[in-house]
Amino acid sequence: MLSTRSSRSQRLTRRQFTTLSTMSFLSLMASGAGAVVAYPQLKHLMRMSHSFKLGTTFSQLQCEYLNLDYQETFRQICDLGFHRIRLCSYWNEVEPIENQYDFSVLDWLLEESDRRGLEVILTVGMKAPRWPEFHFPHWLEVQQDTRNTTQPIDDNREIAERTLRFVDRVIHHTRTAQSVRYWQVENEPFARMEITGDRFLSPEFMRQEVELVRSLALPQQKVVLTNAIGLPTYIEEDEQAFQNSLALADAIGINVYTRVPDGHDGYLEPGESYWEKLKDWQEVMRRNRIEAWIAEAQAEPWEPNQLVAMNDIHYPSASPERITELISMVKNLGYRTVMLWGCEYWYWHQRNGRNHWWQAIQNLVEV
Repeated sequence: MLSTRSSRSQRLTRRQFTTLSTMSFLSLMASGAGAVVAYPQLKHLMRMSHSFKLGTTFSQLQCEYLNLDYQETFRQICDLGFHRIRLCSYWNEVEPIENQYDFSVLDWLLEESDRRGLEVILTVGMKAPRWPEFHFPHWLEVQQDTRNTTQPIDDNREIAERTLRFVDRVIHHTRTAQSVRYWQVENEPFARMEITGDRFLSPEFMRQEVELVRSLALPQQKVVLTNAIGLPTYIEEDEQAFQNSLALADAIGINVYTRVPDGHDGYLEPGESYWEKLKDWQEVMRRNRIEAWIAEAQAEPWEPNQLVAMNDIHYPSASPERITELISMVKNLGYRTVMLWGCEYWYWHQRNGRNHWWQAIQNLVEV
């Protein structure tokens, strides 16, 4: 999810990727990671590895924000031909009234995924992709303080217990769907970000939640945890989150945003140590037999003071050319699953007669 780290001031948020910074980094790693490649070379790289999987995250809530029909949008996204798709069990949607569950939207998405033979990553918990990430139902917000930032939000035992109960209910309802291969437990649970109100979860609660998920999952289903990396370089908070995830997950997804506003008139971009840390993490995961993912690869603009940048066709923070280069980069670093962020945005443009994003993603997936 697009977000800003309030504790980071000038390197608050996330991620930038320019050809200049990438080429600088790769010149240091030419003997290992290789070099940035253009689109024709990307075809060759991606065909070299049959294990490489390209996916995206789909949000029915984002469709609502963009005034898109979620079923039509999902069908169109699926038609692009992704290997994997991440879906979200939004608490406020599934349990809008206390102890009354509505799985109709999620059921439809899973049935369509089953029909198409997709591999689904299903997020469970109180925190899921897309703003505001903490998707508490209104009835819980009335009963409990869901805005606390002075301590982990799971320190409120009622919220913690309610979350575990919700996770239990979602997994029991959805685990037999043929498409569900992974359970993503929470979303960037250890990160404190301005866009999520500085709220965060404790390692102790995450351990409890993962243990619950593993006890309910079918044998072939795995656990994914996701983490952020800050700009222009990682900080200790990122490393600690990674270490916490390493002890719990079968797969770890890093969310990589490569050009974001700096709070003034420019953009934050990764330094060399940013890419070095991504490579280091990939090597640690390989040694520990943990799948190394990019859970969110920026394929949607992130512009100042806009939840979604929709007024113009082109923006400095993202372009089809940049996502092509980013995929090349992280694949060279050893990441074998890359989940593109922004599918609802591409389709919104396509619906409005702007085909540049849609055509570019089609080309990438067809590789």
